[in-house]
Amino acid sequence: MAADDRQPAFEQWLRGLNALTASADAARQWRERRYEFAYRLGEKLVGQTATHPAVVGSAVYGIWLRWGLLYVGQTNEASRRLRDLPVGESHHLANTFPPEIWDRVVVIDWPSLTEAEAALAQLDQATIGLAIEHRLQVRVQPLANASRRTKGGGWRDIDRNKSRSRGARAAEAIGELAHEVDRLWDIAAVREPGSEPLPAAVRSVRPGDLLGHEHAV
Repeated sequence: MAADDRQPAFEQWLRGLNALTASADAARQWRERRYEFAYRLGEKLVGQTATHPAVVGSAVYGIWLRWGLLYVGQTNEASRRLRDLPVGESHHLANTFPPEIWDRVVVIDWPSLTEAEAALAQLDQATIGLAIEHRLQVRVQPLANASRRTKGGGWRDIDRNKSRSRGARAAEAIGELAHEVDRLWDIAAVREPGSEPLPAAVRSVRPGDLLGHEHAV
């Protein structure tokens, strides 16, 4: 779609937001509706369920839009960070790509995997998380991780194959764990309702399934 073709959609988006926040009461209800959705999504990502224990420590996660993978990240504070993710208060992504348009979110509680034991015997948990994140970003090339903002208001491409970051330096030391994360990631990325249940360490959440369950504005 050319830039000129996107302008009507942008203007429609602005009109919709202005209509939804047209008065103090409407703005309050809009805020409450969005937070209710974000809260429900956060609970789906990390809260305890009948088949999954709560995710409380380290995890790697990915966010998809309808066309494909948008973002890969990792955290050592999953319980807080992944609840904040759709709110946008401590993570920038939701400010540009609202969680209402996310197609899928995958979370892997990698420390609970059997393959994590060998890696944890060599490296600390924070370094392993960065190494998993680096390997995934190199392999799957998510759009939002592919460039960084510049001070001049533009964007600069990133070549992660040349990275000397902490995660990149440790990436080769987590081979067995990384292969298992890759395997589970690829399954969760395409899982549909009715498929074989995912392992307890993995969640594949479809945010769109939660839309319409908030209180009507």
